[in-house]
Amino acid sequence: MLQGKNIVDGWRSLFIHGLLALLFLVLMGRYYYLMIVLHEKYAEKATANHIRAVPVLASRGIIYDRDGNILVDNAPSYTISVIPKEIKDHPESLNRLSNIMGISVEEINRRILKNRRGSFAPAKVYSRVPFEKISHLQEHRLELIGVTYSIEPIRSYISELDLSHALGYTREINRDDLDRFKKDLDYQPGDQVGWKGLEKYYEPVLHGKRGFRYIEVNALGQEMGDVDSHTPIIPIPGHDIFLSIDPFIQAAAERALADSSGSVIILNHRTGEILAYTSRPGYDLEMLSGRISSKDWNALIQDPRKPLYDRGIQGLYPAGSTLKPLAALYSLENHSNARERTYTCRGSYRLGNRSFGCWKKGGHGKVNLHEAIQQSCNVYFFNLIQDIGLEGWAYMARAFGLGQVTHIDIPGENKGLVPDTRFMNRKYGVRKWTRGNLLNIVVGQGDVLVTPLQLAQFAAILAQKGVRHEPHFVQQVVAKNGEIIQKYEPRSELSVSASEKSWEFIHQAMWAVVNSPKGTAKAARQRNWDIYGKTGTAQNPHGEDHAWFIGFSLDDRYPYAWAVLLENGGGGGGKAAPLIAKVLRDIARKDL
Repeated sequence: MLQGKNIVDGWRSLFIHGLLALLFLVLMGRYYYLMIVLHEKYAEKATANHIRAVPVLASRGIIYDRDGNILVDNAPSYTISVIPKEIKDHPESLNRLSNIMGISVEEINRRILKNRRGSFAPAKVYSRVPFEKISHLQEHRLELIGVTYSIEPIRSYISELDLSHALGYTREINRDDLDRFKKDLDYQPGDQVGWKGLEKYYEPVLHGKRGFRYIEVNALGQEMGDVDSHTPIIPIPGHDIFLSIDPFIQAAAERALADSSGSVIILNHRTGEILAYTSRPGYDLEMLSGRISSKDWNALIQDPRKPLYDRGIQGLYPAGSTLKPLAALYSLENHSNARERTYTCRGSYRLGNRSFGCWKKGGHGKVNLHEAIQQSCNVYFFNLIQDIGLEGWAYMARAFGLGQVTHIDIPGENKGLVPDTRFMNRKYGVRKWTRGNLLNIVVGQGDVLVTPLQLAQFAAILAQKGVRHEPHFVQQVVAKNGEIIQKYEPRSELSVSASEKSWEFIHQAMWAVVNSPKGTAKAARQRNWDIYGKTGTAQNPHGEDHAWFIGFSLDDRYPYAWAVLLENGGGGGGKAAPLIAKVLRDIARKDL
């Protein structure tokens, strides 16, 4: 039976009305989703179209010496940034910026990509911009849509002291750093981050927290002024750090070392405070803290004198005769006749079909342990090591902190090398190394490697009769309001255990090295000031010998221990000892 026409029209009408109702519900649902659920997202985008949040970088903490003199400060510098979305819509701005700054569009795009944080967030493309460039930008600001500039603090080095390796420098953060600091949301592309030295080690306290100011922009992306309805977020500066560096002693060490390649480290053996730290040659901190050119960077890394190389903690050298007190102390503690035992030095020591020479070709004659230290007789110690053995010597070396890092508060420290039986077997093969290797080791040659800092610590432990104080630079961390955030608490331990009689013997022998007519370090002698020391001449297969002098003072006015290294300097007594003598004389004159 056929349906009536009015019934068909009724169903068709109902379907159409239902479809319209459904479409209306979908439309209302979408409207609700966009206006309510996604309100915050799109409100933020809408705000970004006319309100721009401009980061205000926090200044890094200032670095002071122990007397409160500023070593590293901050100075204002202009930075140019671009808004990626606006630059994309107005590519002519990029061309104008390229012409003004003298860098290619491709390079600007590379920097945008590197420092991009979003379409509407400023991406840094140029820092340390000269004022005349900023003036040019300001004159053409209406033509440079999407280009903005700001003032940010940069590192300023106002001290004349050469502490480049200790202080280190900052550089623009890279992607690896961002991953490393991802827990701290305050780091963003283009930020400066500590890259070397104290700047890197104390990055968490030196780095402040950025602020923001809010600027209104028009439809063309041109800045119209601050937005009164948005309260600026004030940046929080980083904390300041005060170092143990004594500016007078540091300057005296630098004058004495002059243009020589080497290192002078002086510390307080009672506390571990670093009083002077020199590594020459150094480098220009201002140059490395900015955007260094490829030409200048290549010149630095190809310089044969290696100015980027921190000889104080990275340089590895044979220790030479500076380690003879180590073997002597072991013998004093383990051989009952150590003080009386004598050997005759005729200028060489015969082992099998090989001859090992003493530095004094005519020989020292009959010498005891005290005289062997005083005159640095190799032959005496060639005999002594046969009774000590490699394991005994290595045990004592490690007790003095050799072959391990000192945990000083700058990164990049090398631990050196203390050869033992396991090492020798691995390097040469089991039973394939001989007693001849021991002869080299006992006089600080062969496989022995140390850093100047390790030998300064070695001298300090000798001065303290076995007590080790951890070397450090920073005395305290202080907030801008004067609150002490962190104060260094001296960390010490009994590192080497020996009898008082043994320690006194070592001290007397090291006093004789400097003050006896036959001592090898007579050039270090001071008037009215007892100096204790040990010279060393380290053989260098690549050139002239390295010169060493380690020592200490037990004077209550000057509780110092030191290590002096002169690369290719020749004899320790002839070159390194006179160098420290200049430093000590300057200190003594200052106190007159």
